[in-house]
Formats: sequence, structure tokens, C-alpha cells
Amino acid sequence: MGLVRKKAAEQPEDVAPERPSAEALRAQLDDPDPDCRREAALGLEGDEESVPHLLTRMTVETETNVRDAILTTLAAHDNETVAGSLAVHLASDDAALRTAVAEALATMPRSMPALLPSLLVAPDHDVRVMTAMVLADLNHPDTAAWLVQMISEDPHPNVVTAAIDALLPVAGPEHAAVLEEAVRRFPDDPFLRFTVQAALPRLAGTA
Repeated sequence: MGLVRKKAAEQPEDVAPERPSAEALRAQLDDPDPDCRREAALGLEGDEESVPHLLTRMTVETETNVRDAILTTLAAHDNETVAGSLAVHLASDDAALRTAVAEALATMPRSMPALLPSLLVAPDHDVRVMTAMVLADLNHPDTAAWLVQMISEDPHPNVVTAAIDALLPVAGPEHAAVLEEAVRRFPDDPFLRFTVQAALPRLAGTA
């Protein structure tokens, strides 16, 4: 009698864990465990109905990695409603929140242009400084033009210096004149003058 190969035992098929519903993830945003909150924030990517919940959670969130996850999910929407809701935090007393929001807005090239007219003339010059920080990292073809506008027109030297810092990585010889004019506008600001004088040789190709 020939040997009969034993039939291999059937392996159970891998079953992917069931994805939590958006409603469950929204409730999880208030979980005491930061890892659960972070998981919920990332799991809500693309869910429009969760935007108000994420915006509310962001204002009270104390864990940096959870807040970063919330901002990542919100920034992915890249629409004017989300961008406008985030931009109000550029005036926050919380420096870490201001910086995190600026970094998020810098990843929103579709929606940021609509906000810039109001941000460039914001009464609080610190908001305008943060706007320059956003522009420093914003991937948009008009970024340099907006920064030149700030350098040429803003009345506060700190804003102008921030705009110069943001422009310098992409500046060329064509920007030398606007930088020199900024020094003439603020002759009593040694930091602005130093920043420009240090950059001009490179722009002129003599550094």
C-alpha cells in the first residue's frame, strides 16, 4: 500500500482587524491615553465631519506628539476653512502652538494664498512674523513675491527681518536692491543691517 501524503491542515486566513468607525475615533480623541488620542487623530484622516472635533481637541491637547498628529490630519484637508481656523492660533500665547500651527500652514499651499492678504496686514506684528515663518517653508511659486512685499511695505523691523530671513535661502541678485532699501528704512536696527550686509556679497556673487 502506497503512502498517502497527509493533507496539510488548512491555515486560517489572516483577518484584518476591523477599522474603528469615525464616530469611535472621534470619541477616542478624549481618551486619557495619549497613544490612543494620537491613533485616533491619525485614523480620522480624510474625514470631513471630524474637522471640528480635531480643531477643538487641538486647543486643549497638551501632548506634543498628539497635537502634531492632529495638525497633520487637519493640514491634509488644505482648504480655506481649516487654514483659517488654524491661522487664528498664530496669535496664541502658547509659543509651541504658534510654531506647530505655522509648520502645519506651511504644508497647505492650496489654501494659504487666500489667507495672506489679511495675515500680511494683521494688527499684531507677531502674527506677521509668524506669517513670514509660514512663507519660509510654503511650497508656492509666489512665496518670494509675498516676502518681497513684506520687506518693502511692513512698518515693523522685526517683521521685515523675519521676511528677509525667509527670503534669503531663495534670494538672488535681483533682491539686493529691496534688501538695501530695508536697511535704509530701519537705520537704527543693527540686526537687520547685519543680516543684509552678511547676505549681499553672496547675492552679488562676490562671497
